[in-house]
Amino acid sequence: MLYKMKSLLLFTCLLSGLVSFGYSLSCMHCQTEGELSCTGDEKKCPSENYACAATSTISIIEGVARKTFSRSCEKRSSCGIFGTIGYLKGKVKTATSCCYADSCTPSSPALPVDNSQRVGLTCSSCTSQDSTWCHTGETIECTGEEKRCLFQATTTSGPKQRKSSVRGCASKSLCDIGSQSHDFGNGIKVTTEVTCTSSSININQNLLVLTFIAVLSVLII
Repeated sequence: MLYKMKSLLLFTCLLSGLVSFGYSLSCMHCQTEGELSCTGDEKKCPSENYACAATSTISIIEGVARKTFSRSCEKRSSCGIFGTIGYLKGKVKTATSCCYADSCTPSSPALPVDNSQRVGLTCSSCTSQDSTWCHTGETIECTGEEKRCLFQATTTSGPKQRKSSVRGCASKSLCDIGSQSHDFGNGIKVTTEVTCTSSSININQNLLVLTFIAVLSVLII
């Protein structure tokens, strides 16, 4: 009886230690194109603030769709997040689902539905398939939950090296996630830099307005 009580006490202490110091999960890391699942190596997450995640993304540019699916450690604040990026040549839809146990398999992420209702925000719009920068005078009217203007630059290293960028409208939820970097194994690393604003007027336009006001003030004086 005494031995059982000591064993129970030891187990309780160990459990308390895990809770106090945090316990990071081990999750599968992989990425694939055109599939709804993938397999790869198990990796330890950076901290207890991460969960095992699955992310599904479809990118449509000039009528051509590209689907990607990945699994990795993801910050818990990103779990359940879904959203869209809109630009003149197409759309990006993405969603992330999570589970919270070692080596668990997240449910299949549900992509957001189309919503063409305008929200009264206009953003610059351009894309590049070979550069982490694009600039244009063209604009797009935001729709649905796209209530931020976004610039996103993505660098993929590995067997299929790729650089791309997009400027357009985006869901606030995607802007809140911000810049990210993932190592999916097999030499595949993806880094995404994200910058968002809540105004249609960009920094160049702001400078132009300030210059005009300054010149007008001088003329009036």
